[in-house]
Amino acid sequence: MPKEVKKKSVEARRGSAKAAAGGGGEDAHPVRGFLKAVFTLAFVGLCVYGYLRTRDQVVQNLTFPRNPPRVVMKERPGWMSDALANKIMRVAAPDVAHSAFDHQLLVNTATLLRNHPDTAPWVRSVKSVRRAYENAPGDTLEIDCDFRAPVALVKWENYYWLIDGDGILLPEQYTASDLRKVTYDGDHLSLRVIEGVALSPPESGQKWQGQDLAAGIDMVKLLFGKPYADEVERINVANFTGRQNPNEAQVVLITKYQTQVRWGRPVNAKDYFVEVSPAQKLEYMSKIVQQYGRVDAKHSAVDLRFDVVTFPSADNQQQGAQANTSER
Repeated sequence: MPKEVKKKSVEARRGSAKAAAGGGGEDAHPVRGFLKAVFTLAFVGLCVYGYLRTRDQVVQNLTFPRNPPRVVMKERPGWMSDALANKIMRVAAPDVAHSAFDHQLLVNTATLLRNHPDTAPWVRSVKSVRRAYENAPGDTLEIDCDFRAPVALVKWENYYWLIDGDGILLPEQYTASDLRKVTYDGDHLSLRVIEGVALSPPESGQKWQGQDLAAGIDMVKLLFGKPYADEVERINVANFTGRQNPNEAQVVLITKYQTQVRWGRPVNAKDYFVEVSPAQKLEYMSKIVQQYGRVDAKHSAVDLRFDVVTFPSADNQQQGAQANTSER
């Protein structure tokens, strides 16, 4: 019994020592936990405050510029004039500043380019609208569009109307006094005129209907880039489908000398056996230029339709074309 009492007495003393080292036993633990919680909350509060202050500074000084973003084109077509480019960029330019994180601005700009009357006829599709960094985040708006390139002018009444390769009417029209500066780039022919179409023009941005116009566009595309065709200024389709004279050429090329190159049936005609092929007609034109120095061989008319090139009088078909034009 004395040994057990002695052992318990030692354990009791050890327990008292531990309690004394713990700073007052169980009553000391809540104070320490409270202090830890206070310090933790203070640290988290400082972090949140610092984050919010930093965010506000970024939003006010970096992501939300004072001025609206400047608009630029990613790729401006070579044919596009300064006036047209400026018009398109004015439509796309925001009126007020926007946050650099405002995605809706990009969506709205793309929609505006597709639907605004000043840009919709020119824009085939909007590839992208994105922000670019020049001096500050979001200070530049870059638009990337697939534009409708003008390929010809169509004469109707007293005006010449610009169209693209699909026959879409573009929002530009000119008078005869403007024709030279529009169709020529210096001494180089840049646009040809299609004349003699039967149907009136549609609203801007709509397709100009008519198989005669389509035949004229095909002819313009075929002659594009052919150096021996530089003297051809106009494509006359007044006799399309032989509506004036079934025995005469349906498509006639008018040169800058006011002479004729009688091409014949449309480029995409299926009954190609009636006349020589388009490739053969182009070969004729090339050889005529080589031999005579002019695509009309210095005659009033050249007929390319058959196996032998002939030089008929141009009077009859000229009169028919003039009569048709006067009705427009």
